[in-house]
Amino acid sequence: MRRIERNYFIPDPVGGSREGPTARAIVVGAVFLAALLLVVSASGAAGQETAAGKVDWVEGYVSATGEGTAAPSHDKVKDRMKAIRAATVMGQRGLLETIKGVKIDSSTRVEKKMLQEDAIHSRIEGTIRGAEIVRQDVRWEGDRPVATVELRVCLGESGACKSGKSLVGALDLDQKGEQNDAPKQRLDDIEPRQGNIAQKVPEVVYDSSRPVTGIILNLQSLHFERVILPVVITVGEESGPITVYSVKNVEPLVIRTYGVVRYADSVDQARKNPHLGDNPIIVPVSGITKDNMIQIGFDAARVVRETTLYGNDYLKNAKVIIAAK
Repeated sequence: MRRIERNYFIPDPVGGSREGPTARAIVVGAVFLAALLLVVSASGAAGQETAAGKVDWVEGYVSATGEGTAAPSHDKVKDRMKAIRAATVMGQRGLLETIKGVKIDSSTRVEKKMLQEDAIHSRIEGTIRGAEIVRQDVRWEGDRPVATVELRVCLGESGACKSGKSLVGALDLDQKGEQNDAPKQRLDDIEPRQGNIAQKVPEVVYDSSRPVTGIILNLQSLHFERVILPVVITVGEESGPITVYSVKNVEPLVIRTYGVVRYADSVDQARKNPHLGDNPIIVPVSGITKDNMIQIGFDAARVVRETTLYGNDYLKNAKVIIAAK
């Protein structure tokens, strides 16, 4: 059997390798994957890894496909079941490897959280074991069954799968999860304009005669690495950098169930998302920082501040979509 412990080492800053901070997490992870493989070998089935899994940020899920077969016997029903079990195990392995690479923020991947916290490690394993089967096929090559199983785990409870478990829920995110280098000044530190707050900022598009129901951040052609907990900032002429939006803006229950952001491939696609309501504000992104934070103009940030006043704080309910190819 192939050694799997190597998957639980993380790079050392000086270029070597070192064990993760929690030895127990390493052992638990090794036992989990070893147990999956033992199910295959004990059943007389064999697994084959197919193409790597994928993260669909727009639809909101992680998926992976496994393929497995079984040695022919005199019982084709049992052979078929063994092949499906083998394919499921390989699909679970693909899910685990894909999920470990998902970025929580600009510097932290899920794998790091799994190594640091045993509880998160266990919850993610449980989420993988409860993954939704979205496709299951068995073909016969002579008297040998070959099964293909596609598995899916939601990013958040609003994802396009129905397993009841999600990656966001397993990570147990909260408001303390904001990345360390986010500016300490907050959106509330921006002073609203006096008088008519509906004064137009040409690049910001919305119906100023009605309450804003959500926000679309238009990345245009800028490159941004999609993460679970993005940070949106602005820079004032005199005040310096300010955090416009991050996990700290969002209600705890919303964070734990739906997360803090959704993604779209275009502004038009984002507009069609019912989560945003019928009057989203569309704000152009002016740049991406070296720390993968989204930057908008100060005037645009001021409009966001003004449209969240008077009990209309759509940010706390994470009615936020980042539109990017």
